[in-house]
Amino acid sequence: MKISYPIQSHQGIITFLLLLFCLVAYGQRTYVVGDDDPTSGGSEVTIIILEQDNGEPIPGTTVYIESLEFGAIADVDGKVVLNLANKEYLVRIDNVGFESIPLIMDVKGNGSLIVRMRPSVRELSEVVIEAEPDANVKSTDIGKNTLTIEAIEGLPQFVGEVDILKSIVLLPGISTVGEASAGFNVRGGGFDQNLILLGGAPLYNPSHLFGFFSAFNSDFIDEVNVFKGGIPAKYGGRSSSILDLTYKTGNFSQWDGKLTAGLISTKLKAEGPIIKDKLSVLLGGRLSYSNWILNAVNSPEVSNSSADFYDINGIVDYRINDRNFIKYSFYRSEDDFALLSDTTFNWANQQHVLSYSGQVTEDLFIKLSGVSSEYQYSIKSEFDLTAFDLTAKIQDRSAKAEANLDLGEDNDLIFGAEAREYRISPGTLKPGQDTGINPVDLDTEHGIEYGFFAQHDISLNSRIAISYGLRYSKFNFLGPNTVFEYENNLPLSEETVVSQTEFADNEVINSYDGIEPRLGLRFTINPNTSIKVGFNRMNQYIHLISNTTTIAPTDTWKLSDPFVKPQRATQYSAGFFKNFLNNQVETSIEAFYKDMDNVIEYKDGAVLLLNNNPETELLNGIGHAYGLEIYAKRKSGRLTGWVSYTFSRSLRQVNGPFPEERINNGEVFPSNFDKPHDLTATMEYKLGPYTKLSSVFTYSIGRPVTYPSAKFRYFGEDISYYNSRNQNRAPVYSRLDASLNFQLRGSRNITRGELIFSVYNILGRKNAFSVFFDDLPGVPPQAYKLSIVGVPFPSLSYSFDLF
Repeated sequence: MKISYPIQSHQGIITFLLLLFCLVAYGQRTYVVGDDDPTSGGSEVTIIILEQDNGEPIPGTTVYIESLEFGAIADVDGKVVLNLANKEYLVRIDNVGFESIPLIMDVKGNGSLIVRMRPSVRELSEVVIEAEPDANVKSTDIGKNTLTIEAIEGLPQFVGEVDILKSIVLLPGISTVGEASAGFNVRGGGFDQNLILLGGAPLYNPSHLFGFFSAFNSDFIDEVNVFKGGIPAKYGGRSSSILDLTYKTGNFSQWDGKLTAGLISTKLKAEGPIIKDKLSVLLGGRLSYSNWILNAVNSPEVSNSSADFYDINGIVDYRINDRNFIKYSFYRSEDDFALLSDTTFNWANQQHVLSYSGQVTEDLFIKLSGVSSEYQYSIKSEFDLTAFDLTAKIQDRSAKAEANLDLGEDNDLIFGAEAREYRISPGTLKPGQDTGINPVDLDTEHGIEYGFFAQHDISLNSRIAISYGLRYSKFNFLGPNTVFEYENNLPLSEETVVSQTEFADNEVINSYDGIEPRLGLRFTINPNTSIKVGFNRMNQYIHLISNTTTIAPTDTWKLSDPFVKPQRATQYSAGFFKNFLNNQVETSIEAFYKDMDNVIEYKDGAVLLLNNNPETELLNGIGHAYGLEIYAKRKSGRLTGWVSYTFSRSLRQVNGPFPEERINNGEVFPSNFDKPHDLTATMEYKLGPYTKLSSVFTYSIGRPVTYPSAKFRYFGEDISYYNSRNQNRAPVYSRLDASLNFQLRGSRNITRGELIFSVYNILGRKNAFSVFFDDLPGVPPQAYKLSIVGVPFPSLSYSFDLF
């Protein structure tokens, strides 16, 4: 089924664009200095900066002229004297504690300009100061990308939602199978091989509305770090990557708030001190109202359905003293989707994190944390003859102790330990009355994972720095549980079960462990250039059991047991890093190679839901991934953004002892997310002091799909025959998005906000999310493609400060 959204009238769009142009004219006010003198080659301009409230001068204010890349500091009288050519200049005036003032200054001759600055109501922590602009060259980090929330918020938005997950897939080495995909793939790894940490707690389903939006509110996120290679020893539990989202700290000095309204949801945030300089809170949430879009679709299946979601956050920060801090965070997200008002899907995440950070001595810092994370889903049908209620749940609780010992300049030792308990309820089915459906209650899975780690970061001299570490992990699969035994020399199936063994509560059924070395080495060629190499090995004891192309809310998580072995990945990487223009431009070229053992694949037609013998549907294989990532980023100036290109391959091989346990006769085949070429370009251009234009372009080779190779008739039915898995590809994917951002400068909070107009998929490409076939009598199988968003999709959002 392909869903399209017809545009009823162009008049509304034209009117709206005219309104936008009016706002641009309002936002880009031009200040004329001096009388027009065409014979003058230059002029002396005096800028006087005063406080708006009392007219007092503001010394130390920075006046920066972007086109000249030149700045000056106001003297004790708040004055800056400049000698400028007679033309227009884009000027920015900044001072800590005051609102920044961008303006266009048209110099006609000698003269003066008085600027009055308004005190800022924003928390000082929101001012980003880049302490190490050349960190990408000087650090030992390889395979790491960092995004600020400011950079993410500057990208075009889909229906007015700032989306972190859609932003990170624009980075090199990170991809997704298509639009409305809940997960992402890193350097040839699967969805479940990525550990997503939200404020230190693992998040098991990171999406709302089946993957259209991220499940976390960007207003609460301080920084986004992605580790693709050279992963620090303190991280473990997944074999491909770490996505670490750190929370903001609440305002300790004054109350602040923000409201953002979009086409399908509204976000609210409030923060401030309970005890000034001692105790602060940061609270907020997001609520959707997306049903009006579904109701407008010309399809009864869609228009009679409903989709709702919400998420809430609460963060409390307590300063015991200057050296000791306590932080508590709470998070919950929930989705409800009703198909034709008869079948309801519900899924929810919930997290608690309590942490203590302290400085024990001048050189020793510690952090203690306790984490509880839960994910659950349910499917409920209210059809009279097939009514049922299906539920599943995963609980993840952990404790971690981490220490950082400062051994001297550029010499740090990090060490610690953690323990994590998993409890998974794979599924419980409760049938309705008089349905004839049998109830099902699968055994709960229970396991404990331990980790011990140490890492030493040291600069040996001005050219060589090394980061080396070791992590030891151990996993115990515990009872109560029933383990089946199968007949020897036969493939696993329900028919080959010969016995079963019952294990008591907390009895060890089987154990796995592993050594996980980590290494990062940097060699500096000159102050702007370095070469790095990296190595890491990771073990993974929990797995997502899904034979779909993207994460679904009803996917099952499973622990390693006697049949499902831990996934292990070993990665080698090397890179060349160089900065230009005084670190304004970062560039890098990275190559990687990854071996993966015990990769999980599935038999053809595998049934995974409510399966009491899932090992009979699973296949163990090996994987290989390799690639080259090219990245260039401009960090400052009127034009900023980045360009990335990735060439990579992700391959699998399943060659079991029996024909039923082989895929493609044991030959190597592309994984579901193998995309050899992936190109992305982002751009943000400042049109004026209060207006900027941003765009994103992405192009990639289509993902692998399986086409039928023949067709035959069986008992009067036409049946397609599929011979080899993933030997064809979906069409090429490309998309262009754009947005206009307007800073409104009204006299009140509600009129002094940010208006963003975005268009998703400007070119209206009907990109294929999937390709499927339908059998019609007497003709070959007919191919169809499913396009999620096949038309340009405009959106609008507006945000403003509450206090």
